Amino acid sequence: MNRDAHAITKVTLRSTDFERTSRFYSQLFGWKFHLHSPTYLGFEPPAGIDGGFQRVDSFSPGDSVLIYILVDDFEPYLRRIPELDGTSAAEVEVVPGYGEYVRFNDPDGNRFALWRTVVRQPDF
Repeated sequence: MNRDAHAITKVTLRSTDFERTSRFYSQLFGWKFHLHSPTYLGFEPPAGIDGGFQRVDSFSPGDSVLIYILVDDFEPYLRRIPELDGTSAAEVEVVPGYGEYVRFNDPDGNRFALWRTVVRQPDF
């Protein structure tokens, strides 16, 4: 079997406003966007899997899976998120031996987390 046979290869999220969505992610993370149809806006991050946003009239904010985005430092992103009409949690949550994360919502309410990997310490 192919080593990547069961890997997640694409993600589709929801958006009520493609212009606002593309501005938020391109300015925050440098993602590139392509309008595939009037109801689907594709995205390409600098690394990792790609995906898109399905146009919807409305949905309940926070009613989505939690997607983690790898960063080296939380602070520059946490400053930019509210400037781009997103919201973020103030507290950093720790996963002992693996890393830490802080949650945020994009302007439509899609849930994300900034993830920072921590070097795992050996058990003695």
